[in-house]
Amino acid sequence: MRNCTYKGRQLLCINGIIFLIILLLSSCANFIVNIDLQDEWMVLESGKIVLHYRPQDFSSVPSPTLEQAQTILHNQDFYYQAVLDSIQRSFNDKVLIYLFNRDEARDLIGTNTGGHSIPKFNTYYYTFLTDMPDYTDQYGIENPLLGAHELVHVITHRSIGYPGTKLMSEGYAVWLDGTYARYSISDIICTYRDNAPNKILTPDQLLSEDTYDDSVFYPNSGVFVRFLVQTYGIEKINSLFTLPEEKFRKEFARLTSSSWVTMCAEYEEYIKNIEKE
Repeated sequence: MRNCTYKGRQLLCINGIIFLIILLLSSCANFIVNIDLQDEWMVLESGKIVLHYRPQDFSSVPSPTLEQAQTILHNQDFYYQAVLDSIQRSFNDKVLIYLFNRDEARDLIGTNTGGHSIPKFNTYYYTFLTDMPDYTDQYGIENPLLGAHELVHVITHRSIGYPGTKLMSEGYAVWLDGTYARYSISDIICTYRDNAPNKILTPDQLLSEDTYDDSVFYPNSGVFVRFLVQTYGIEKINSLFTLPEEKFRKEFARLTSSSWVTMCAEYEEYIKNIEKE
């Protein structure tokens, strides 16, 4: 593990690219970076992860301690391999993480409650959050300060290809993270099913470009992708990852030898039988 500090002009990019300018799309996997290149970072590196975080007393809110930063680094390195194992793909590039303090994050990365990724540059940006509910993720990690969601975007987009739908982009990320806002996606879907059934989205609704609140779309997409993988296998579902909506249903039927209508009926039963974790 390497630990160092440095000041001065830092290029938040790869291979000497000075400005990271990515058009803002519907997914959290793309956004416009607005960053002061003279900011100060602490850096930790282990395995395939390079973590940049703020030094102590950098701003008016807490920065990660060295122990917290090391834990984040360890967890992200673990998630990296877990994601590859789950999608059965190879990827060896290092992933750069820039962890901003909460009082600066909104101005610099557009949010102070989460983050964004730029898969093209193997990079993601996130907010250092401490006031979050307790939970244990699906990998058995207790109260992770940083989950797997944005890392999944980087790895899937680079190893499978760039997604043709928001469903597959966010569905993979939520499925492999297992949570939305630090609540189990199974628990969320059970609550929707039992108390707000209008918030259960069908496969057709998930595949369409209609706008739904993130709190509805994200857990629904994660559970649906989980269902697809469990039912038809990861290789077939990986083959759907890059397809646009207009090709998705036909290719699904070809790959799985199951009609879209039959799958939708099976998914409806799957939702009925989900239990809280």
